[in-house]
Amino acid sequence: MRKALPLLACLFLAVPARAQDRPFVFSVVPSRAEGRSWAAYYDAGYGERTAEPFGYAGVEQSVGFQGRLGTRFTLLGNVGVGLGSDATRSSQETELLGDVLGSTSGLRLALGLGARREWEGTTAALARVCLGWSGRQTLLFSNVRLERALARGRDAVDVITTLGWLQSVGPGLRLGLEAVGQDLEGFWEADEAEGGAKLYAGPAVHWSSSTGRFWVSASGGPIVYAARNGRMSPAPRPLDASANGFTIRLSVGCSF
Repeated sequence: MRKALPLLACLFLAVPARAQDRPFVFSVVPSRAEGRSWAAYYDAGYGERTAEPFGYAGVEQSVGFQGRLGTRFTLLGNVGVGLGSDATRSSQETELLGDVLGSTSGLRLALGLGARREWEGTTAALARVCLGWSGRQTLLFSNVRLERALARGRDAVDVITTLGWLQSVGPGLRLGLEAVGQDLEGFWEADEAEGGAKLYAGPAVHWSSSTGRFWVSASGGPIVYAARNGRMSPAPRPLDASANGFTIRLSVGCSF
């Protein structure tokens, strides 16, 4: 019996947790086939020392959706509004993700394509790779997102990497970490077109109701220019900053 207990514990931890459509505020987790099919959410963020030419360093808000199409596809999109001292601007984004390994196991892999209309009106083509593990106690996910802005003076391809980790600490409550790396090519490209590499890392918290229908996710921390080349970027980013700054973001959602 004693020899069997460690094996039983491992099996328990390997059981996938109840589906959560938006456990992170920066990383995307593909929806599962089981459970509720769709979710809607409201995001709010506040940052300081964000980059021009946004025209604001203040409040950003968005509403979005995420849901299953059949057994292998996830559709997601959002509409954002930036509120600043000199202007109010909007953005729109949509993506379609396809499961490679299926959606019922703990190990997840999904590939996606999409498009975004940026704050300044530029259209960007998107591609995303989602890889992660969903266990009863632990959630670990990484996204690699490729962006191709259809405008002059922008990088041929931007690479944005996110990492999210959450650990269960009580009924419905998970704590962990989120990190984001943007324009990481600035570490090795002196002429990187969008101001150099930027890094974000901060604590993360996720709470869900006993039924999993309602949830709240949040993360906040510093934004650091890890490499600078003195060039200003025309690319609006959730974490852009012309000097070191910070951001805090909150997501509230409901599944149906």
